[in-house]
Amino acid sequence: MKATVLVVDDDAKYLTFLDRALKRGGFRVLTASDGCEVPDLLATAHVDVLVMDLQMPGMNGWELLRRLREQLSPGAGTDPDGSKRMKIVVVSGRCEDEAAAFVRRLGADAYLTKPFWSEKILATVRKVLSH
Repeated sequence: MKATVLVVDDDAKYLTFLDRALKRGGFRVLTASDGCEVPDLLATAHVDVLVMDLQMPGMNGWELLRRLREQLSPGAGTDPDGSKRMKIVVVSGRCEDEAAAFVRRLGADAYLTKPFWSEKILATVRKVLSH
């Protein structure tokens, strides 16, 4: 069964790039252009990996991470109901070490700085799924 990746980015070019790269990599892909769409998508579909930007209108990535942290168990392992925990990959144009460390404290499993090649996102998603 294919793993499902939810990609959230307000930049249409990056959303299309990530959608195509992940589909070519064999993943089932859902997309959203705003963090506000994520709760409804998570309520209706099983998502293995969330790939999300930080800077978005509506609900930005920081707020989305905070809300997800309240709902999901951080770190490796399982949710309280015994299901496997959704992995989170943050992609951002911010290259500061502080931002990467902070999103990890909020429960992200990986942090990538834009721009990156399709091979990098595929390797990152595969890596977080294997842990």
